[in-house]
Amino acid sequence: MLSTEELKNYIHNEIWTRLGNVSCSNLFFSEGSDNSVEGTYIFNKNNEYHILFTEKGKIRSDIVTDDKREVLWNAVEIFSTNIIMNFAICNREKGKDFRRTLFAKEKEIFSLFGEDFKKRKEKEIGEILKKNPYNDI
Repeated sequence: MLSTEELKNYIHNEIWTRLGNVSCSNLFFSEGSDNSVEGTYIFNKNNEYHILFTEKGKIRSDIVTDDKREVLWNAVEIFSTNIIMNFAICNREKGKDFRRTLFAKEKEIFSLFGEDFKKRKEKEIGEILKKNPYNDI
């Protein structure tokens, strides 16, 4: 089990190795609580990893796990959001569902972190598309 500081170093190393020197202003490697600044807090408490999200002075979610890859998954979601959205906006194709480009970039980024991330992201996108298929014009 990694300490909060070791977890921070692990996540930064994994992300920067694959995505470059990206940053996120609302991700904190410290314990969060009600009334904390809005954002996501990643920390180790009582030998459990917490991924805690605060908004409007309240804790909105607190994912607890003992798997550092699960913490990395959540961090990749946070760090990659702007990269994926900017790519999709700049590369949208007229008449095609915006999500085609968005999901393709998302799969590309998550596959950089291993086969497990690639398959999990493909499954997640597949579930979205079952409920809401592409809507090309």
